[in-house]
Amino acid sequence: MNLAKFPLGIVIIVVAGAIFFSCHARAELIIKKPEQQTRFTFTNKQITESSGLACSTRNSELLWTHNDSGHMPIIYAVDDQGRDRGTYHLDDIESIDWEDMDAFQYQGNHYLLIADTGDNLNMLLGHRISIIREPELNNVGRSTISPEWSFFFQYEDGQAYDVESVAVDIVREKIVLLTKKTKPTLMFELPLKPENDAGIQQAVKVASFAEIVNPSALDITADGRLMSINTYRRIHRYQRENPGERWQYEYSLKYKKMFQPEAMCLSKNKRHYFVSSEKKKSLLKIGIKTSEK
Repeated sequence: MNLAKFPLGIVIIVVAGAIFFSCHARAELIIKKPEQQTRFTFTNKQITESSGLACSTRNSELLWTHNDSGHMPIIYAVDDQGRDRGTYHLDDIESIDWEDMDAFQYQGNHYLLIADTGDNLNMLLGHRISIIREPELNNVGRSTISPEWSFFFQYEDGQAYDVESVAVDIVREKIVLLTKKTKPTLMFELPLKPENDAGIQQAVKVASFAEIVNPSALDITADGRLMSINTYRRIHRYQRENPGERWQYEYSLKYKKMFQPEAMCLSKNKRHYFVSSEKKKSLLKIGIKTSEK
């Protein structure tokens, strides 16, 4: 960008914004261990490559997951011990490389976000975000649902990125994405509900994180004050007091060794993390001190 072409006031805003959102400084890692860890097994045999995990906003004991690329567009409901609670097929959505999902409340309704954002070879220039109503569990073994809205997007710099970490920052009505296999890790944002979802949206870069290596999952609490980033064997926690402020590193939680732990979510009461393996049918429940925010 050639700032000389812009009025001084705009230049000041752009530069201030870049400083405001920048997270280039490497934080000194503080490693903590969780209070309790319990490992469970997914009972639904169709869950073979759990690469996305969302903690329900309807039911504190309910989780949602999906398989990695090469599978049908299906989401699975499980309880907090990995037991099967239902299978849901999605209409009008392809499954190219689903990598993450999130659960959130918006305008009085419960939703799930499906992020088709994987790109292992860094070749794809377009990706898709789909939003569905979080299903209400019933006695039907198989149900079919359609998205409430969906849209395609690209990255504003024209580059291709492999992104496996996506979450909704509902306070700011933004979708947050973290790149994998880049140094530093880059953070991009999209509008939660674009005014024109028929067009291709532009993901805008807003921050970078030097201390994060190969993030595989992302979670932001409903109050917008806690962000959790999963990497292999660690969950990195960041805090901020107000929406739009720069994320401040808090500490990193080291959990039991898992083979390729690709998915993570934080329970809505903030007392438990859940982490699942992409290659094993295992679900790890990690206890957090209740005195923490």
